[in-house]
Amino acid sequence: MKVELTSQLASSAGALVAHAVETRFASELFAGNPTLWGTAAEDESSRRLGWVHSLERWYPIVEEVQLVRNELAAQGVTEVVLCGMGGSSLAPEVIAAHFQTALTVVDTTHPNQLGPILSGDLSATVVVVASKSGGTLETDSQKRAFEGAFRHQGINPTERIIVVTDPDTLLHQSATEAGYRVFLGDETIGGRFSALGPFGIVPCVLAGIDMLEVLQQAQAARGILATDSPDNPGIILGAGIAAQAPRVNKIILREQTGFPGFGDWVEQLVAESSGKEGVGLVPVVGSHEARYDDSLSVGGTGSDVSVQATLGELFLLWEVATVFACQVLGVNPFDQPNVESAKSAAKALLETPDVAPREEWQVGGFSLWSSPGVAREPVLDEVVAQWKSHLHGDRYGAVCVFGNQKLAGAWKQSVQALEATVQRPVTLGFGPRFLHSTGQLHKGGPAQGVFLQVIQVPDQTAEIPGRDFDFGTLMLAQAHGDATVLANAGLTVLTVTASTDQLPALWAALES
Repeated sequence: MKVELTSQLASSAGALVAHAVETRFASELFAGNPTLWGTAAEDESSRRLGWVHSLERWYPIVEEVQLVRNELAAQGVTEVVLCGMGGSSLAPEVIAAHFQTALTVVDTTHPNQLGPILSGDLSATVVVVASKSGGTLETDSQKRAFEGAFRHQGINPTERIIVVTDPDTLLHQSATEAGYRVFLGDETIGGRFSALGPFGIVPCVLAGIDMLEVLQQAQAARGILATDSPDNPGIILGAGIAAQAPRVNKIILREQTGFPGFGDWVEQLVAESSGKEGVGLVPVVGSHEARYDDSLSVGGTGSDVSVQATLGELFLLWEVATVFACQVLGVNPFDQPNVESAKSAAKALLETPDVAPREEWQVGGFSLWSSPGVAREPVLDEVVAQWKSHLHGDRYGAVCVFGNQKLAGAWKQSVQALEATVQRPVTLGFGPRFLHSTGQLHKGGPAQGVFLQVIQVPDQTAEIPGRDFDFGTLMLAQAHGDATVLANAGLTVLTVTASTDQLPALWAALES
């Protein structure tokens, strides 16, 4: 495990590292000291430091889940689907990609993505339903849908759905009463810090991954990361990414060989932990070669901050670095005060007769909506050009797609071309998953985001048993709710609603 800074960045970060050593930040962190982030954060942090404890306590769960995997495999059940949002899905997705192991992650409400899974052959499938709070709307809806799909195929859901949640949640109670297998997390570990607990362990072990190796890697790193030393890699990384903030607050996360998708996990951790009270670090995921005056790069050799570690080490390393960076920024790393606003807006829309009461205008078959400041041009290219004109100074673009993630490759290509055109960093997020990660930064962080929201009109429907709305309606409410909250905060938002066939024309407009 090694973290190196460029000489210029090391000079800027040196005082922060020295102060951390002097105040014994690392050892106090691993001793569970809740006062490290100030008085206002003390109540929250006193209930959110379970992730610093020894990881050996999770070793028996690895063995227990392995027995369940063997039992299922003997029945021919070998395909694993994970239903979860944010911290309950991003880490397992990264771990599976690292080990090149099949794991289908369902963190969407888009019918185009859900429909084929729900209507497909589930005879060899086990579904993990993961929710720390036990009340996540998307995950509850997915659980209901898979219960219905299993029953439709003559399969008992209690034999094919495994629940991961915190103790005494409504999900814990209802799942136990219904006879589901339940694995419990630790309520003192927040969702984005839960990679190295049951929320990471259960789906990955079921998929055939050696999670004991990952846990042992992290456990070995604890001693190093808890040391009050100027060589502590967690302190060096945290100081490196925060040393020049707020002027330099765009963190370009370059993808490293062997760790595909790891930036998506870091994005949530850093954005949701630091993005509040008008400050924060803006993670930008991808192999970005561009450099901006207000950005620094993190990745392999040639980056401003180079990181070398195993997967298990990386998880704990970034957690330590993030909470130290938050101390530097003066924010509480464990709360997410602005996430609830979009949820409330979506809930309010779901309770109205018409989920789309807002006024939209039509341009060449596209339906558009915007906050004040984006002119109603008669041609899509001109509207998009208007939106692009807001990307200047210290701003960043955020392309927020409520669509099928299977088109992620095309979206990434388009966003990279957009970046080259506007010469500003641009993030790409798929809804509603980004609402559980970067959504906090968008609303609570620095008011630098310029938002393009894309709603891909579903080609099919997907029902939610027991609800008076389907997945398409839920998705629309989430998208409209988020756009409303952003616009009410005075941020620039353009929403483009398009059919799947229209997406190439939108990509062309972004790239030109």
